Amino acid sequence: MSKRSTTGLPKAGTGKPNTPDTAAAKPSGILQQLRLREYHTKHEREAAIQRLVILGTGVALAIALVILVFAFVVDQFIRPGQSVASINGETITVADFRSRAKLERALLGEQINQQIAMMASFDMDSDTIVQQISNQPPFSTWLSELSVPDQLGNRVLTEMIEDELVRQKASELGITVSDEELQEEINEFFGYDPNVGVVEPTASPTATSSPTPVVSPTPSQVPTATHTPTVTPTPEVEPTATTTPVPSATPSATPNAEERAQQYNETRTSFFDAVLSSAGISQEVLNDYFEMRVLRTKVRDAVLTDVPKTDTFINARHILVATQEEAQQVVDALNAGESFAALAAALSTDGSAQQGGELGWAQPSRYVTEFADAITGAPVGTIVGPVQTQFGFHVIQVLGREERDITDAQFETKLNDEFTTYVENLRSAESTNVEIFDIWADNVPEEPAFVARGL
Repeated sequence: MSKRSTTGLPKAGTGKPNTPDTAAAKPSGILQQLRLREYHTKHEREAAIQRLVILGTGVALAIALVILVFAFVVDQFIRPGQSVASINGETITVADFRSRAKLERALLGEQINQQIAMMASFDMDSDTIVQQISNQPPFSTWLSELSVPDQLGNRVLTEMIEDELVRQKASELGITVSDEELQEEINEFFGYDPNVGVVEPTASPTATSSPTPVVSPTPSQVPTATHTPTVTPTPEVEPTATTTPVPSATPSATPNAEERAQQYNETRTSFFDAVLSSAGISQEVLNDYFEMRVLRTKVRDAVLTDVPKTDTFINARHILVATQEEAQQVVDALNAGESFAALAAALSTDGSAQQGGELGWAQPSRYVTEFADAITGAPVGTIVGPVQTQFGFHVIQVLGREERDITDAQFETKLNDEFTTYVENLRSAESTNVEIFDIWADNVPEEPAFVARGL
């Protein structure tokens, strides 16, 4: 008899009963693992972000440091060696240009402050001093240059180019500057003559006691005191001739040569210390500046050997009005026979109006360029105009013209004017190669800033 197949009961202990506790525990373990994984993932993500932030900050700082180092290298080593101009192969570097411009700013500032101190010594109040300094050449021109850096920078660059041309001409002529000549130039800059107290013990002190050290003196031959009208506040002069400072705020007669020398040495030291300190330049730069002044004078005297010690003097009168239409009406009235003096007294805005527009005898160089050009070629007796200048419109009549002997000071001015023309011709010659690079405009210093003392 065959066995009946049966399904046996499960053995005890085999299999895992599906109890409620077991079912609940399993899901709980999965969630815990997920939560743990999520925790690790979030922590890792925050750590990664933090690392990226630190890395990014480090990279940014490194880039900034590289930029700063590069800018420093460019500013201190590359830029100073770049050229602002080239003259027949000789270059003017950024460093040279900046040093010279800073020196000019310091010199102008100190000279203005010297003038302020001298005016204050005459008990002038601050408002009067400011008004006179602001309107009286050359100080008004200097103030304008100090407040407009590009204006000063352009003049300095022009002078440096001309200086190089003069230096090359000096080399061609074998002209050099001795230490004695350099010292004499510095003495002259301050208006100091070491022989004054020795040769003439009772002589007056230096000429710098004048509150207006303008380089174009009044001609002694002028028969009238009205020859310097308000139309001539800015005569064209050699730039280097207007830099004579006032070394003493309280000029007084000092016949003792030793006392004068002591006063001069103290003034010179104080002045130059202030210039060197404010400009941040070396003594060598200052010496080069004065050496160039001597070199210009010596080259001038070498190439201008046939300039007569006479000059043309012109007796003129004028009527100054604001517009061209008014000036034309004046011309029409004069052509109709009206009195020049009467029209000047009635219409002219110039200080000479009360003298019938009379300017007296003067050299054309005493006037602004447009005015000087108009009277230089005008026939005697003719009416000239309207002539426009920075002051307005002029109607001019030349009353006389003649050659006269001139003083030493006037001759010096004439030589400087002639030499200015000579250097301009030298620069424009076909054999001269002058290049100016735009980089100069980006390197015009604005320091040292001018600070008026004593106001």
